[in-house]
Amino acid sequence: MKIDDIRVVSKFIGADDTPVHYQEHALAYWRGLCDGRWAPAWREFSLADLDNEAIPRTSVTNIQEQPLGSVYRYWGSELTQVFGRDYTHKTPADVPPRSLGISKNGGCGTLVRERRPHLEVKEFVSVKKVFGRATVLRIPCSEDGKAVTQGINIYYFESLAGDEPLSSFFDRVFSRLS
Repeated sequence: MKIDDIRVVSKFIGADDTPVHYQEHALAYWRGLCDGRWAPAWREFSLADLDNEAIPRTSVTNIQEQPLGSVYRYWGSELTQVFGRDYTHKTPADVPPRSLGISKNGGCGTLVRERRPHLEVKEFVSVKKVFGRATVLRIPCSEDGKAVTQGINIYYFESLAGDEPLSSFFDRVFSRLS
């Protein structure tokens, strides 16, 4: 099976279904900040209060609802290793696989539309098997209490392709999808 045959399949599930402990901790922390609101303001959220494993696997986006768009205001160090560069001040359209970009049905669009946390599971699959998975917890923040103005995205990556380093695996996948 050639790497060219790999495609990305995404599905959204409830945030409470995460199997990742540092995502559970982040969700509990976020809920504590909500204090009866649907989302806290970004200025109330502190990355330093996240589990130490979460911080390098986190990105934060500034979100514009109409037209839908976002820019990364923070890009964690492990994301830089996995994706091959720092995407701070870049848009999702700049991040591999570039063919996915941003859409109303993607992670950012779902966060804006539903105004609640969700878990996106992206599987890198061929006809015969799953090669890798990225599980992303997305949680909203709102500066005005009306619109989603920031998204906090906490990633968990797994390569199911043997002992290959995660960064090498995703480098090969993303180079074929971009």
